[in-house]
Amino acid sequence: MKNKFPIGCIVTFKSHPLLYDFMIKGDGKLVPPFMVVKEVFIEDKKKKIVDDVTGKTIAERIKYTCVFFDDNKNEFKEVFLYESMLVSFKEIFIAKIDGEIESKKSDYKSLIDEASKYSTPKYNYGNIVYFKTKKFEIFKKRNSVKTTRDIRTSVEEVSTNPYVKKETIQYVVNYSTPEFVLCGIKKEIQENLFYPNGDIRKVMSEILYKVKWFNSNQMKFSEIFLPAECFTNVQPIKTKVLHNKS
Repeated sequence: MKNKFPIGCIVTFKSHPLLYDFMIKGDGKLVPPFMVVKEVFIEDKKKKIVDDVTGKTIAERIKYTCVFFDDNKNEFKEVFLYESMLVSFKEIFIAKIDGEIESKKSDYKSLIDEASKYSTPKYNYGNIVYFKTKKFEIFKKRNSVKTTRDIRTSVEEVSTNPYVKKETIQYVVNYSTPEFVLCGIKKEIQENLFYPNGDIRKVMSEILYKVKWFNSNQMKFSEIFLPAECFTNVQPIKTKVLHNKS
């Protein structure tokens, strides 16, 4: 069997509202995060994927370890998800903040193309790198409609419909990540990658990068090892002085 999403691929849970529309409607806190594939597991043929009684599918043979950033606790978290539960970042819709909505192809061509060209950054101790999902999280938008009543000095001035609807468009930046500083590197232990018959059992990264960031939730500096493919050196937001000068 062949996994659909490689290590380092940006994915999201298939209930993400931006898979179906240009903007988020409703509570932005209920939107699932964008994630990066950390590991792939391929179960053997003994894996039970069909319920004995109903005959319905209850599992899959291919599952992924996905990692995302919890901005409330300021830390990374992992989740196991089956392949059919995930969708590639290439399927996401994005609208401009001014409310102008273009066709899917032309609207976010630059963002999708940019992310498609992300490559694993070379290790350079002390350099700043970015979690691949950062730009997707800070660019997603939500629209909400507020209804107000039009009150005039005289009844004659009020139209037949005294209510006025106003639409508000704003960024929803939950799951956004800070910038990370490279501070370590090691080779991943490549064990139990194949079944006795030679079939692939697990796909994982060969190189892990250790990154450090300021954890404002715990008021300390945190660090973690993650696959090098989780990061990019493409600065998501322009600054007067580049983060990495060389």
